[in-house]
Order: sequence, then C-alpha cells, then structure tokens
Amino acid sequence: MKSPVLFLSLSLLSSSACAAPASGRPATAGVANDGRAPDTAIVVPCETYTLPNGLTVTLHEDHTLPKVVIDTWFGVGSKDEEPGRTGFAHLFEHLMFMGTNRVPGSQFDEIMENAGGSNNASTSNDRTNYFSMGPSSILPTLLWLDADRLDALADAMTSEKVDRQREVVRNERRQNTENRPYGKAEVLLPPVLYPPGHPYAHSVIGSHEDLQAASLEDVKAFFHRYYVPANASLVVAGDFDPAEAKAVIAKTFGAVPARPAPTQPVVPRFGGPDAPRLDAIRRIVATDQVQFPKLTLVWHSPAFFQPGDAEMDLIASLLTDGPSSRLHRRLVTEMELAQSVRAYQASRELGSEFHIETIATPGADLDTIRATILEEIDRLAADGPEADELRRVKIQRESDFLRGMEGLFQRADAMNRYHHFFGTADGFQRDLDRWLGADASDVTDWTKRVFSEPFVDMRILPAGATVPEAALDEQPANFPPRELVPPLPTTFELSSGVPVHVVERKGTHLFSGSLIVAGGSSLVPADKAGLASLTARMLEAGAGGLDEAAFAAASDDLGASLSASASASALRVDVEGLTSHLDETLDRFREMVRDPNLTQEDFERQRALLEAAIEARSDNPSTVSREVSSSLVFGPEDPRGRPVTGRLETVRSLTIDDVWGARDSLLSPGNACFVFVGDFGPGGIAALRADLEERFGDWRSSGATPTVELSVKTDDGPGGLWLVHRPEAPQTVIALTRPIRPVDPVEREARRCVNAVFGGSFTSRLNQNLREDKGYTYGVGSGIRLQGGQPLFRVGTSVRTDVTGESLLEIRHEFELMREAGLRAEEFAKARENLRQRAADSIETTSSLESALARLLQEGRPVSELRDSLAALREVTPELAKKIAESDLFDFDRMTIVLVGDRDAILPQLEAAGLPAPTELIWE
Repeated sequence: MKSPVLFLSLSLLSSSACAAPASGRPATAGVANDGRAPDTAIVVPCETYTLPNGLTVTLHEDHTLPKVVIDTWFGVGSKDEEPGRTGFAHLFEHLMFMGTNRVPGSQFDEIMENAGGSNNASTSNDRTNYFSMGPSSILPTLLWLDADRLDALADAMTSEKVDRQREVVRNERRQNTENRPYGKAEVLLPPVLYPPGHPYAHSVIGSHEDLQAASLEDVKAFFHRYYVPANASLVVAGDFDPAEAKAVIAKTFGAVPARPAPTQPVVPRFGGPDAPRLDAIRRIVATDQVQFPKLTLVWHSPAFFQPGDAEMDLIASLLTDGPSSRLHRRLVTEMELAQSVRAYQASRELGSEFHIETIATPGADLDTIRATILEEIDRLAADGPEADELRRVKIQRESDFLRGMEGLFQRADAMNRYHHFFGTADGFQRDLDRWLGADASDVTDWTKRVFSEPFVDMRILPAGATVPEAALDEQPANFPPRELVPPLPTTFELSSGVPVHVVERKGTHLFSGSLIVAGGSSLVPADKAGLASLTARMLEAGAGGLDEAAFAAASDDLGASLSASASASALRVDVEGLTSHLDETLDRFREMVRDPNLTQEDFERQRALLEAAIEARSDNPSTVSREVSSSLVFGPEDPRGRPVTGRLETVRSLTIDDVWGARDSLLSPGNACFVFVGDFGPGGIAALRADLEERFGDWRSSGATPTVELSVKTDDGPGGLWLVHRPEAPQTVIALTRPIRPVDPVEREARRCVNAVFGGSFTSRLNQNLREDKGYTYGVGSGIRLQGGQPLFRVGTSVRTDVTGESLLEIRHEFELMREAGLRAEEFAKARENLRQRAADSIETTSSLESALARLLQEGRPVSELRDSLAALREVTPELAKKIAESDLFDFDRMTIVLVGDRDAILPQLEAAGLPAPTELIWE
C-alpha cells in the first residue's frame, strides 16, 4: 500500500502578482507602430509565487485552445562547466530523459506521448530549459514527470545510461557541427574570442575528448549541485484552472527537498576595465566541404538586457535585414560580392557577441567584402541612421515581437527569461520598449563603442582551401480531456471567380495570407527546369515600379513580410502583416502578384544567385539524399523528380523572355485561390473581402487556363540501394523512400498512427533502437507526406560512418518486426493522442494555421481536412491500425534506399552485412 499523498498548504506560499490573473491571450492594444511609447501597455496575465523549497512558479492562463505548456529553466549552462568537462551541461540535458526509479527507462516519453504530449529541451551558454506540452487534461502528469526527475534522477543514473547518451551527443556534434556546411565555426570561435578560463571560452557542444571523459560520479555531482529547486523557475501556461494547478504543483514540485543554490560565475561585463577584449584583430582560417567561402566578423558587445543590447539588435537590422538594408544593398545587390549577408546580436548573460556573416559569390574577394562591411559600419557611426530606416527596423521588431508572443511555448519561455533578468514574468512591454525607445543618437553611440574595438575575422574556405515519498510515488490523475475543433474557413469568390478561404482571429492584431496557384514547376518543360523558382525570385525583386530595396523598405515600414516560392505543384505568394496596416500591406501584396518589375538587371542578378544556390546544394548531404531519392522515385521526366530550382545547365539557358512568357501560366487566376487568417479590424471578414475585391476583383486570365497534370503512382518506385560518394564524411545520410497509393481518410489516419509508432515520434521504435539503444545517430524518423499530390513513405537519418551497415540492418529489422507482429494496443493509443496534439500545435498561431491551410490547398486538398482528419482519426480502430502495420507498407525490399557518405568506408560494411552492392551515382 502506498503512503498517503502529501498536500502542502497553499497558505505557506509566498506570492507576488505580475498582473491580475485573467483568461485569454495577452492584451496588445495600443502598441505604437511608429516606435513611440504605447498608450496602453502590453499586459500578460500571470501570477508568480515561490514554493518553500525555493522553486519559483509562474501561472499564465490562456483558454484559446485545450493545450498547456510547462517550461522550466535551470540556471546552468556551458558557462558552469569544469575544465576538461566541456559539453557536460548539454550531455546532462540528454540524461534528464533517461528515467528514474519511479519512471524507469523510456517511460518519461512514453507516458507523455501516450496522452498526446511531447517534450524537448535546450542548452545554451547560460541556462538549460526543459519544456513539455500537450492536451490541457494531462497537466498533472506533465508536472509529476518533471518533479519526479528533479527529485530523484541521480538515484537511478547508471554508467550504461551515461555511455549511451554520450554517443547520442557525439552524434549530434557530428551531424550539426562536423557534417554541416560551415558548422565547425561553432567550435573554432570561442577560444579565440575569449581568454583561457573564461566561462564562454568553449562551445556548448564541447569536445569529443571531454565528452568521453565524463563519468557517472561527474553526472551525480552535477545534478546535486545545479538541479535544485532554488536554481529553477517553472512557468505553467495555457488552458487550466489556477487553483487546480497550484494544488498539483504543491503536491509534486513541493515534495522535492530544498537544497543549496549554486553560486554563479562572476566576470566583468562589457565596457569594464577587466572585461574580455581583444588586443588586436584575430584571424581564423579553416577549410570545410563547401562550395563558397564564408567570412564572419565578431565583436564583443553588451550583455543580455544591459544598456546597448537592444541598440545592437537594431544595428543588426539596419545592416542586413532585407534588400533595403545597408550591407545587403551594397554586397548583394550593387557589388554582387555576396550571396547572403546576416548580422545579429548573440545576447548572453555575461557578455554578448555581435556577428556579421557573409557567404561570398564565386570568385569574390573576402578582403573586399570585409572592407565594404567596415566602410558601412564607419558610415553608420559617423552619420547615424536615417529616420526612415530606423523607423522601419523598429516597426519590424514590433511585428516580429507580437508574432513571437502568439505561440504558447514561446510566451512561457519568454516569461522565464523575463523573470530571470527582470525579476518579473510579465516583462513583455519592458522588453519591447527597449527597441521602440531607442533613438538615432543611441544607435550611433553604440555603433561607435562596439565597433571601435578589435574583432575576430573568421574565414571558412572550400576544402582544398528528504520528503514524504507518497507525494511523488503515485502519478496524479489527469484532468478531463477537452475537445479540439479546428476552425472551418469561410469561403467566398471574388468577382474574378478566384475563391478565398478565411479564418478570423480577433484580437491578435496580426494577419497572414497566401495566394496559391496550382501548377508550379509542373508547367515548366524539363529543359527549362528552375524557371518557376526563378520567376518566384523575380516577384521578390521589386514591384510597382520600386526596385528590390525600395519595395522591401516599403514593406518593412509596414511591419510586413512578403515572399514568393515555387514547388512541383504550385507557386505561392505569402504575406504577413499588422492589422493596423492591412490596406497598405495588401497594396504591396497586389503589386508583387500583378505588377512585378521583371527587369533585365534584376533577372541577371537573381539568376546568378540561383546558380550559386544550385552549386551549394552538394555541400549538404541531406539535400543530396532528398534530390537523389526524388529523381529515382519519380524519374527525370516528372517535375517532382528534378529539383524545383533546376540545374546549372537549364538555369543558365533561361532568359528574361522566359520569365515573361511563363508568368501568365504560373500566375493564372484560373488556377488560383487565396487563404487568409487573422485579425482584419473592426470590419472583420467583410472588410477583408472588400479589400481583396478592390485589388483582385478584375484579375482574370488573359488566355486559356493551363492544365495541371501530375499523376499519382499506385505502384512502387525502382527500389534498390544507391550510393553518392562523399569522401571522408563523418556520417552517412540514409534515406528510404517509396510511393504509396492514396487511401480514404480513415485509412490515411490509420497509416499516420502506425507511422507515429514506427518512426514518427521520439519514443518511436526506430529512434529508440538507433539513438537510445545503439547510439548510432542523433535522431531517426519516418513520415508519410504528399509531394505534388503523391503520398510518399520516407525514413531518414544520419549515422556514424562506421556503423552504416549495422544501421541498415537495424532499420530492416524494424520493418520486419512491424510487418510480422504489428503494433500493440498501448502503442496505438499513444500514437492517436500524439496526432491529436500535433493537430492542436499546427493551428496555435495565426501564421501556423494559415500555413496549414495553405499546404492543404497547395496539395489540392480541401480546407476542411484539418477538421475532417480529426473526425477520421476518431474512427480508426486498433484492428485497422494493426492491419496497416502488417501490410506490405512495411516491405523493406520495396524501399528505394539512398546513401550519401564515404564509399570506401561504406562498401566493406555492406558486404560484411550481407547487403547488396549499391549502384553508385554521380550527383552534382
């Protein structure tokens, strides 16, 4: 018999309100769009209190969706690591999911996913955060699981667990640092920018040597030192009753014993006499498997939320945000020395870094690029920003800030950040005011202060260049589930006959929309592959008589974002903006669609950038695997079988006349539809309809509407094993692909349930085998996706090169197990709850809901499918799912398998494993 459950008296809690508790989303009315102080402050309703053991708790109600998020910050990051133990904070993050005596093995993830929840974590230099989310009914379980591991993780830790996660983290380093283009910069920069012994003098990921040195004793000591309630803060956000939540928190987290809080490192901050600084310009030169050189310049800068931090954000935007920015205009548009240029303030607690990163065009001189960057910085320091450009970047900051507040997790994580730095969880208005309140003199002063110091010049060149146990021993009962009902769009037609699908979300002060025109690259002949993508680029290169920079500036002034893209089945033009500037933003949207400039000069520049992007494709092995797989499955004559961006020989043959000629078919009103989601002001949908009618009511086809023909395969692809050689690659990318027949909605959802068990979640069979058990990979997954209307079953991973053969055998074994034994009832229940929660996640924000609807329309699906899929999911039975699992869907021999890696290391493994010799492909 279990001991009685302990309830701590709520009267023992110390409490401070950060705003009057209320339900609903944060109030954002009155935020000034011109950078002035707002008339009405942003208020995020919340309550903050402290448990007797020192844990800080913040509650934030939002009843928009039946969803809840818990987000826990621990004041420990890579800055707290001992010498010789780099990467330890991140390694420990992984170990936090390895189970306790109450929740052993992988049950932490299984319990959560069984109820439709999900989780993840991240480690930075300064902090580690753990976050879980799911249906609001499972809040008690989410709280119990996190409290349990905070209480007792060390008791169940073993050397075997440490060894297993050590290999997972080393694989993560291989995948994200060693096998990613330019990834090695992450580990090269810190020891040059900071002196030995400084908390930031090493990367978060750490070194292989230090990771291998970590012991079980190290892990336990780290836990007891840093994972204590007084070093943590918990935010609970979403759809819950605060009284019920407080009771569960008291019962779970309140049962964790108090332990001493750790001391934090103290170092001089930026600008002080002893602060880290470079005595001279430092140069780093390294080579990588890339096509084009990359120049990165890095300066020390003010710490997070300290004076100057917000100004450095604005300086970054002035330099590189959009075609109208100073460095983009100089380096990309005018001088054509760079394919891309990006500046950002990497804000950190002990001192920040300001980065300017440039990927050069073929043959460009890095010294000239550097001189141009420094020249523009000097000009900004001497003359300061112009009033219009400063206003533009501030309004864009406001727009991005409001969008960031929409997501429940993003809001919860920000509240933890604000509590850490401001001492109050509702720091949204204070944060926004940092940017809106900065003036030209502030920007000028900080430009002078930061950029007068020496910097790092890094060049990556192409290669060849004691508490009652009962409170936590028993999992609490979950709350009653609440139904999720996705919104059904309102649909109407403009006078032109173009349909419009609209979902209204009042009070967000934001809107998102898309024009989807069926066809895309399927309307382009093979010898002109890339034309659809180049046409989309040309739409972004200026419209309405404004060149690219001026058009971007006009959009930025409105806090708007406009873009165009092409796929095998459609061309899309997307728009996002502030409700307060709806009319002006729709004017820009109309100009991009109906009045693009399409000049010869823009064409030459955009074609050159597209050629450079094509050349760089081979740098990324994952990109290569996807392109090769599509080519094999669909064949070179099918538009889906060739890259939408084309090949060098086809793109180089294109002319501006081709773009003009394709425009009418790629943007044919007869194949078009609109989708909009958001807040459309007091007039609502009727006002949006009038606005669209004014701009697109007379938009009609000048000729016959082109026919879109993309066949759907009901048989398999070519199958077999294929290899693309990548010399000395530290990992092998493995991609398995197979076209499958379309099925009715209920069977489609049954397939998705089975896939979730097989490879569609963290606790899936594939991931538990290859990552958690074997340590071969950082992650492996599977999915069923539409590509130009064709359902594809895919499996993908990147594994250590030396276990390529063994990994293929394990994947094949999982295929065989699924087909032979099907799936268990508990696996089916977990998968179904997981899919329900994913549906909620996909419609949480204005942009995510709009994107979900746009994807449906792009693939020719009805807009009701979001709701219909949930209805179909309810009809899926365990018997149907088991039948799907045991079908030929899991016939391994029908998969087309592509390997991208080191041929000399892979071939002997395949032979030893008894696998067939692959067909080698040359892919450029």
